[in-house]
Amino acid sequence: MSLFLLKELPRYECLQEAAADIPGVDASICELYMNLLHTGEVIARAEAAFLARFGLNQARMVLLFILDASPTGSMRSSEIAEKSSVSRATITGILDTLEKAGLVARASDPNDRRASNVKITSAGEKLLAKVRPEFMRWSAGTVGTLSSQERKQLIELLRKTRQSFEEPSSGSASRNGCHD
Repeated sequence: MSLFLLKELPRYECLQEAAADIPGVDASICELYMNLLHTGEVIARAEAAFLARFGLNQARMVLLFILDASPTGSMRSSEIAEKSSVSRATITGILDTLEKAGLVARASDPNDRRASNVKITSAGEKLLAKVRPEFMRWSAGTVGTLSSQERKQLIELLRKTRQSFEEPSSGSASRNGCHD
């Protein structure tokens, strides 16, 4: 999450003026991009405040959801890292916090001494049973003003936008800001 968030985005006219001297820059694309960033930050801050009421953050909640959905009731931390697309080191830190809170437990893997299996505890299950419906109601309330058709359209547009960040660019710098 960013430490800096504009209260108000620049007016379109200001973006047009700034883009006027830059060949090939469309101010409406800049406006859209800034709105995406701003919306993401607003959502992230609101979600963080909501989850803090339960002693959670997004990473902890997602990890609990992943463990809760496991068909075997437990997973290796490497599997959790793969499902959540974060590093094993990051998962280890999140698991440490959840374990200290009594929400998950680790047990040695009988087939591999270097690995451990992680299981959600009864306290973790109770917390999820409390958080899940609250989170579903809260998240529904955040976009509840959109019609069913608008939600479907927004989902498709967001997927399309994400793809532009995930696919390598043909230019000298990729779309995610990293150089080739």
